[in-house]
Amino acid sequence: MSDKDKIMNLEGDDLDAALMAAIDETDREEEEARQRRIEAEQERAEQARVTAIEDNDRKAKIDELRKNNPNLGERFFLVAENNECNEQNNTAVLRGSLFGGAKVGDEVFLYRNDGKVLPTKIISIEALNGGIYEPVNEARAKSVVITIEIDYKKTGFTSQNGAPKYSVLTSVKPPVADDKGRAPVENPALLGLSLKHTVLRSDKDFTRAFLQNLVNGRFIVPAHASDEAGPDGKKKLQIMMLMDKEHPERKMFPLFTDVRTLALWKDILKQEKKPSIVALSFPEAVNFVMKDKFDIALNPMGPAPVFIPNKVVESVSEQLKKGGNVKKEVITDGSKIMIGPPVEDAETMAVRSALVSYCQSNKSIKKAGLLLIKRSSRVSWFVITDAPKGSEQEVFKGILDAVRPHLKKIGTVDFSLLADTPFAKDYFSKKNWDYISK
Repeated sequence: MSDKDKIMNLEGDDLDAALMAAIDETDREEEEARQRRIEAEQERAEQARVTAIEDNDRKAKIDELRKNNPNLGERFFLVAENNECNEQNNTAVLRGSLFGGAKVGDEVFLYRNDGKVLPTKIISIEALNGGIYEPVNEARAKSVVITIEIDYKKTGFTSQNGAPKYSVLTSVKPPVADDKGRAPVENPALLGLSLKHTVLRSDKDFTRAFLQNLVNGRFIVPAHASDEAGPDGKKKLQIMMLMDKEHPERKMFPLFTDVRTLALWKDILKQEKKPSIVALSFPEAVNFVMKDKFDIALNPMGPAPVFIPNKVVESVSEQLKKGGNVKKEVITDGSKIMIGPPVEDAETMAVRSALVSYCQSNKSIKKAGLLLIKRSSRVSWFVITDAPKGSEQEVFKGILDAVRPHLKKIGTVDFSLLADTPFAKDYFSKKNWDYISK
């Protein structure tokens, strides 16, 4: 599978220990200084939004950058801090702080903390008013309780996992590729989580959800063409860095979750020499950061800047080197999903043989089946395994390593546990499993 199709998973216990140790090493006074800088940047960002209305040059640049962006219009985000699911009513109730405005009937998206995206609809809203939650048709920037639709039978979710804690409900669509395969840079879940980062960063579950989205993100980075040409005669791009005002000798590497957060960097968009835009994955950004020990500034101009010390970046980088890379199932923006048996050809036989060989070597796997899954024009292998909860990291990575040499026409692999895939029990009751342990 290609690097751009990989989903990176971090080891839970190792990550907790490494991350918390790295955070503890951050000097308290420096952290207080960072918070003061965040507040100042937020004030500047708000001022930028106000003046943007009359700033024609900036507006023109924003319009240029927003070409092919499907997420125009007002956005809202809700980080689900407390959730209740009801399978009988096909609903989930989410509680948290609302950023932006939402109304009953909105078509929205639930970005779960396991990487899955669920299109859904707002059924009701209750907003906090004088210490009491009252039903409303719409709300803005309040503590709210929002009820959404979830078809538990269709999705295979349960009341235990329908809306995991620290999932993000938002009006922002998943990025949609054009006919040339190009998709706008969007990180809706990460942007939503960043709005609560200052308050919840000490919560391990929140931190894990935040970092999971960070390491799987694709970001916008502004750059200028170098004055000197490289060996190939082409001018190289130089990333535009940020200076730490309190420590001028230190630089910060800016990452922007989407074009709107970049548009808040008013100063660079008004420069006579307009910057180029580079899209980088998190591992690609880490290559720049680790070389010169830079810190990372996520959305430094707002709406909620997050500054990540190099010690934390280094810790996450080490975890990425240890962890496996697997593609998890993603329920996209309502496009039809088709799942069925693969065509029997040489590649299928080779992939199946490698799958069975690995399963024979891993005693935790009771059953395994090989299918194909198609979303729009994208086709992937789909491996379902009957293995214990909590073993996904080892099992999925092992299978991926085993089948990778045989991936040719179909280059990506999706995975799911049997416990998370209700339809599979019925399917394999009529079709034979590819592997059953003795």
